[in-house]
Amino acid sequence: MQAAQPRYHAIDHLRATMISIVMFGHAILPYVTIPRRFKDPQTHLGFDVVAVFLYSFAMPAFFVTAGFSTALILHRKGMRGLIKNRVQLIFLPLLAAYLVLSPVTRGAYKFATHVTHTGSIQGGIDAVLVLDWIRLSKPYHLWFLLSLLIFTVLAIGLRWAVLNGAGGKKENLRSLSRSLLTSRWNTTFGIFIVALTMVPAYVMYGSDATTWAMQLTLFVFFLGGWLLYLHRDVLPDLQHHPWRPITIAVVTLALAVWSVRARLQTPDDPQLILGLIAGVSQSILAVCMTSGLVGLYYARFNQPSALGSYVSDASYWIYLIHYPLLIAVAGALTVTPFPAVVKYLLTVSVVVPIVLLSYQFGVRNTPVGRLLKSRRNKRNDA
Repeated sequence: MQAAQPRYHAIDHLRATMISIVMFGHAILPYVTIPRRFKDPQTHLGFDVVAVFLYSFAMPAFFVTAGFSTALILHRKGMRGLIKNRVQLIFLPLLAAYLVLSPVTRGAYKFATHVTHTGSIQGGIDAVLVLDWIRLSKPYHLWFLLSLLIFTVLAIGLRWAVLNGAGGKKENLRSLSRSLLTSRWNTTFGIFIVALTMVPAYVMYGSDATTWAMQLTLFVFFLGGWLLYLHRDVLPDLQHHPWRPITIAVVTLALAVWSVRARLQTPDDPQLILGLIAGVSQSILAVCMTSGLVGLYYARFNQPSALGSYVSDASYWIYLIHYPLLIAVAGALTVTPFPAVVKYLLTVSVVVPIVLLSYQFGVRNTPVGRLLKSRRNKRNDA
């Protein structure tokens, strides 16, 4: 009888948490002082601090879990199983979501911006009724699904090149990657590697995740997750001192907030010094928070949990539909005199129940839910 395959509950729970953090982070964006396409008249510096902190590690940590899971699927199901999984779990949802959510998100932005400019919800409704927003444009928040597909292809190509080009040096390369993961300098080395792409991203573009430089940064984290699966026996070692890198990240936060805020005041103008400081500080935050969270989750959450399983199952659907809802609700709230904190809490209080109820009663036990592949019985497959 074949032995049962181990389940990496910590990776599954970490992935769901990062997706949830991105949703709550998106709700912050109308209230930051940094220039944005849509902003509420009420902003607060505190939201800048929280946004810089959350965005420094949420997507990097998510792509670590994605790289880990992709390597796991390839190991357990082979290339055919991986292709089937990517088509079912990423390509088809991306295609369907893009066809629906690209115009809907565009319409939500139009509603929100017109409410802000006119000071009237009716002004936003009138703008939406023109219907010129019903067309396909950029993928908005769906970019991460496209990135997952591209990163999977790139990682497989890189794996093929290594396996076919290394010859007798394959074991040496495997030993080297293991040494890097287990070295006392692994965090420092990770910061250096990430900074090679993070610094150009901030020097030239600001923090836009869809630029080539930031995509390379996220691909580095994807590969880091892949290597972590290849050397998964070192996972228990990460749980011993998870708070050390997290403490380093927190200490770096003030510098990161100052530099990122200053850099994003003129995001389209390349700036060497500010970009360098922002890129390095963000690299420290991203690497330290990600490594600390992997260790922390392995120490505390590497066991089955009913709540964790439900959130994991629901997180994919929630991520797909939350963004236009957040924009529309935040846009409607611009006409109120409430402070930014109250508006943020109201936005979350309205949107979170809607997305959870839509999953529970409209998706969970439907063909859509099966397309998104419930993870209750098949963990770590995204």
